[in-house]
Amino acid sequence: MRLKDTIYGSTLIVISIFVFAIGSGFPNYVVRGKELPGPKFFPFLIAYLLIFAGIYFIIRSLLRWNRTEGINTSDLVTKRGIIRVISIVAGVLLYVPLINLIGFKVGTFILCAVFMYMLGVKLLKSLIYSLILTIVIILIFGMVFSIPFPQGFLPF
Repeated sequence: MRLKDTIYGSTLIVISIFVFAIGSGFPNYVVRGKELPGPKFFPFLIAYLLIFAGIYFIIRSLLRWNRTEGINTSDLVTKRGIIRVISIVAGVLLYVPLINLIGFKVGTFILCAVFMYMLGVKLLKSLIYSLILTIVIILIFGMVFSIPFPQGFLPF
C-alpha cells in the first residue's frame, strides 16, 4: 500500500498542476469592478482538493514506510492493473465521440456499466448503479441546471 499511495498522491499533485496551468488561462469574471468567482473557480477548487488529497496520501505512505520493512508484494504493479488503467483511459477517450453518436444518456449508462463490471462489480449491480447514476446526472444537470445533453441518433 505504501508505494501505491505514494504514486497515487504524486499523480494527484501532477494532475492538479495541469489543472492550474490550464485554468490560469480562463478569463476573470468582473462585474461593476468586483472580481467574482468565474470559470476558473471550480477547476481551481478541485485542483486544491487534489493537492490536499495527494499530500495526505504521500504523508500517510511515508508514515507507514517507517513502521514496516521491505516492499509488500501487493505494492507491485500487476498486469491486470495495467490493463485496467489502459482500458479506462481508452474508454474515457472514446466516451466523447460515443455520446455525440448515440447520445449522452445511453453513452453514460454504457460507460459506467462497463467500468464498474471491469473493476469487479457484479453485472446486475453495475447495471442498476449505472442506471441510477445516469438518472441522477440527468436530473441534476438536465432538469435543475437546464444543461442540454448530446442527443445522438437515438430518440431518448
